[in-house]
Amino acid sequence: MDPVYQKLQDSLPLLPGNNFELNKKFLPNFRKSHAFDKKKDIRIINDRKPGIGGLPLKNVEIDNIKTSISAYPKSEGSESIPAWIAFDRKVLRFYAYFVEDVHERRDERFRIRKVIIYFYLEDDSVHIIEPKIINSGIPQSDFLRRHKVPLPNGPKNQHYTVLDFNVGKVLRIYSRDFVVIGCDSFTRNFLTNLGVQVPENSNYPSDPFTENRKDELKRMQSKRPYKADLTLRKFLENDRHVLRFYCIWDDRNTMFGDKRKLILHYYLSDDTIEILEHFPPNSGRIESTQFLKRSSLPKKVALQDINMEKCKESPINEYYRDYDLGIGVTLDIYNRKVVICDCDEFTRNYYYEKYGIRMLENVEFEKYDNIQDESYEIPPAASLVEKPITRDFQKFINWEHVILRYLAVLNTDKQLDIDRRFIITYYLEDDTISVYEPQQRNSGIVHTKFLERNPIKKEPNNPENPEIYKTEDFYIGAHLVFWSHPFVIVGADEFAINFMKNHPQMFPKANETNEEKQ
Repeated sequence: MDPVYQKLQDSLPLLPGNNFELNKKFLPNFRKSHAFDKKKDIRIINDRKPGIGGLPLKNVEIDNIKTSISAYPKSEGSESIPAWIAFDRKVLRFYAYFVEDVHERRDERFRIRKVIIYFYLEDDSVHIIEPKIINSGIPQSDFLRRHKVPLPNGPKNQHYTVLDFNVGKVLRIYSRDFVVIGCDSFTRNFLTNLGVQVPENSNYPSDPFTENRKDELKRMQSKRPYKADLTLRKFLENDRHVLRFYCIWDDRNTMFGDKRKLILHYYLSDDTIEILEHFPPNSGRIESTQFLKRSSLPKKVALQDINMEKCKESPINEYYRDYDLGIGVTLDIYNRKVVICDCDEFTRNYYYEKYGIRMLENVEFEKYDNIQDESYEIPPAASLVEKPITRDFQKFINWEHVILRYLAVLNTDKQLDIDRRFIITYYLEDDTISVYEPQQRNSGIVHTKFLERNPIKKEPNNPENPEIYKTEDFYIGAHLVFWSHPFVIVGADEFAINFMKNHPQMFPKANETNEEKQ
């Protein structure tokens, strides 16, 4: 404005018509600008919002914001499609990491945090997630919610665009430096079509925490292969599938015994067997009862030692399986011989489909007879009236109150039993033996009677050899076995030593041992 008109305008009162703003006289229009508009039946928002007549407003800066649309190739001679339609559901995926400092830990100073960066082409928004790692101790999921991320050290209100992302770049997002190490195939092809050269993908760097975690997991892995556990699969495939066999148990060899009808159920889901006993009507017995509870049936029942040292579980192949069953097969059910005579139609079809076996004809219960060998004889039953023990009275009179005491140890390699000491007492009047274990200091074993006084057989499990231990079996260095417990005599008291010297005919092995030492 001319200074003369300006001075005149300042001297006039501020009333309508007293101003000389000549630049407004030549405005193209006096309409007020607006932000919301409609273009080609599509509602849009105008980024530029000038004043009346299109003049810029005072104290308002015009943002020169760049978007990814400027980087996309434009087609000639055709109408342009909005980005939110053209790039709907098209997302670029980048693999990145950032370094996080770890304080107050001795084993690590930093940690590598792996993330995945998603760039949405429709609106230039960014979404960052952190994949979950088992037992990491970090709440992992959404690391950065989807929105437009401002570009640091850039123009005002400027955000990241598609040209700011590439493999090998360092993206600073909210004071964190994200190093991009790779991308997927779609992202690589998209950037290549824009004329951007994309480097090859690289690997994540290692950190102390990751290396220690890998070593721990490696130590936890088994060093030898184990058989796959298919119990769940077997249960799902064979649940409610049961094989049914009709069996006979001939118990006529015992007093009041009879032929018993049994029904054997074999459960394919877990290889267990259940046996029910069926009684005919008016038999004087309770109706169908459970003969054997559902469980895994061992083929052989091993006798266990009384001290449970040899008590071990039977291996898997020692239990009855479906391929062990069939018509005419004799089962040993806890020392009871049970013969399979028949089965139902489902069981016959099962064996034919799985093993290609056709079952034999059934054995009729009435015609079944367990033919025994002619030489078989029922052993006589033990008498209910105990017979008195016969004694050698001459020996009793000669050696009454003559007791020999020996010091013995267990002949074993077990560290717990090496230091144990025993006193073996031999009574000459009736050839009986008792074993006593005295208390030892700091051994943890209380003095107790180890074996009651009685005659001891050399082979208790062999009825054909009733020989018992006598005087000739006792000498220093002798090896004795009392009910599966091996002993070695290492000493004797003064009376026993003098008695053996005065009666050498009763201890021939002791004399041989002394001669060898001499």
